[in-house]
Amino acid sequence: MMQDAHPSVKPHEVLTEYYDKDSEKEKFLREMFDTSAKHYDRILRYGFFGMGGHYRYRSLKQAGLRPGMRVLDIACGTGGVMQQAFRITPLSNIVGLDPSEGMLNVARGKFPDATFWHERAESIPSADKEFDFLVMGYALRHVSTFDEAFREYFRVLKPGGKVLLMEISRPRSHVGYLLAKLYLKQFVPALSFVICRDRAARKMMRYFCDSINACASRAVIVESLKQAGFEAAQCRTELGLFSAFTARKPD
Repeated sequence: MMQDAHPSVKPHEVLTEYYDKDSEKEKFLREMFDTSAKHYDRILRYGFFGMGGHYRYRSLKQAGLRPGMRVLDIACGTGGVMQQAFRITPLSNIVGLDPSEGMLNVARGKFPDATFWHERAESIPSADKEFDFLVMGYALRHVSTFDEAFREYFRVLKPGGKVLLMEISRPRSHVGYLLAKLYLKQFVPALSFVICRDRAARKMMRYFCDSINACASRAVIVESLKQAGFEAAQCRTELGLFSAFTARKPD
């Protein structure tokens, strides 16, 4: 459903199939990711044909990530974005943040020398103006409100710092929407259960589809970035589905 731009807009309304009120969303998400973290990489590999790495790397480069930059990877999950950022800038320059200890445990196994913070996007344990580049991969739907998260992003970035938010968005065309819904809500959850033999993994992927379908429009997200103080906020969409939101903190 499309929403009007507002500084306190939520990513989406309450999804009562999964939790009953806004105050329960964080607990639901934390438990879901903690439980399904061990399956996450396998689902992405088979459900999305292993194509995510190339897209993440290309998006990071296009958004302006350069060697030597200090990077904050918000909602780093199992380290998919971090892996691609490490191809551009040293691992010692990258910090991964995630509220799910289960997801962080998987990421730590891949990058034992990296720095990780167990925290929410809305309360980053960082000094002001610490990072050159901030990235969030496919988790914007999980924040409480855009203004809470974007204020923090603005705070921790250096003047001139850049932000990249990668997200899966609801296709604008009716046919595209139906095809995406069929694939994301029927095929991927079913495949997740077949390869993981875990109902929690299937539920996680169904939630992904429902939260994508309910998420605020691209225009609302761009406007929320502007209201947080960012400039040059824009969205680039590929295949009608993959959105890359970019913006810059003024000098």
